[in-house]
Amino acid sequence: MKITEIRKSTEAELQKLLSDKRAGFVLKKRALHAGELQNPKSIKVIRRDIATLMTLLNEPRDQKEEA
Repeated sequence: MKITEIRKSTEAELQKLLSDKRAGFVLKKRALHAGELQNPKSIKVIRRDIATLMTLLNEPRDQKEEA
């Protein structure tokens, strides 16, 4: 995910993407523990995507509080 593309999204779109990523993360973790996951490093990518989305969602709120 490119951060420049994500910044152009609305807050509702970011929330939807975040919930989709979290659901995917749960499915990947289950597959990992069941021994069905082919690429365990994909979990790391999803975790980073979730962190990026959460940062962007909290960013405007942080800027408003400082002003």
